[in-house]
Amino acid sequence: MREVSPILLSIVLPVHNEAQNIGAMADRLAEFAGPFGKYEIIFADDGSMDGTLAVIKELAARDKAVRYVVFTRNFGHQAALRAGLRHARGSAVILMDCDFEHPPEVLPELLAEWRNGAEVVLTRRHSPTRLTSAKQLTSKLFYRLLDAIGDIHIEFGSADFLLLDRKVVDAINAFDNQDVFLRGLVRWLGFKRSTVLYTAGTRTSGEPSFTPTRMVELALSGIVAHSIKPLRLAIYLAFGFAMIGTLLVGYSLVSFLWIPHTVVGWTSVLGAIAILGAGQLFVLGVIGEYIGRTLREARKWPAYIIAETEADLAGTDSLTPTRGARAGL
Repeated sequence: MREVSPILLSIVLPVHNEAQNIGAMADRLAEFAGPFGKYEIIFADDGSMDGTLAVIKELAARDKAVRYVVFTRNFGHQAALRAGLRHARGSAVILMDCDFEHPPEVLPELLAEWRNGAEVVLTRRHSPTRLTSAKQLTSKLFYRLLDAIGDIHIEFGSADFLLLDRKVVDAINAFDNQDVFLRGLVRWLGFKRSTVLYTAGTRTSGEPSFTPTRMVELALSGIVAHSIKPLRLAIYLAFGFAMIGTLLVGYSLVSFLWIPHTVVGWTSVLGAIAILGAGQLFVLGVIGEYIGRTLREARKWPAYIIAETEADLAGTDSLTPTRGARAGL
């Protein structure tokens, strides 16, 4: 059995326009976390516009276990997770979504694995039937691509639904990168892991805010953060285009010498321009993605800005994060 601090368990939930789910989720978490001892629920409000903050404040006024951090604007799901981790005080911290697709019923299994010695308890969805065919396909392609070119292995069906030991949380909080792909980072850290299978729940109300654009951004973050092979791809493309160019030159010579009365070069020139142009734009796009992220890190801007926490409402400083934590440094 692990030794535990006065706060045994922290549950971090990033929320964006989830006003209708806050109360029901808090009740369910209390039902499954309460029997294990003292706990806290931390809502990280990622710039909601539907009254989510008002619901959270009302809940926090009634229940001292409810805490929150509020962003000045929408900074993204990963930023909300990181803010929640910096706000959490528990010996174990569980990250999960507030839309009930990550079922609270799994909490006892996560805690059991942690008590048995696991420092990172991952989850994997084993019945993804509720996902659309297109999303299943793109998800599989992403994980296979990352597995092929990256320095980590992430199982299909994984998500940011996991339990972290305090030492893992402290290690993550030591990173000051602006772009962090959390589900990759916890694997890269190398702490002792175990995995719990779960059946995805169903969103009870509201609309998902994780748009296709955000999914693409998350996928790019995962690839750029854990692989430099796309940059090396430029070298292989250069060799490939050189071979294609050589073949086109040969084709042009054959056409000029042995095929009379032809407009020599039309097809080959257009083909060369199209192929080389597409290749150059692709390579520039890959390089630009890495340079852009390098620029963001070099500027040392915070990953998020916190507008307020429950400590501000209470009028005390005992729970107020440091200046660096409030700025997401």
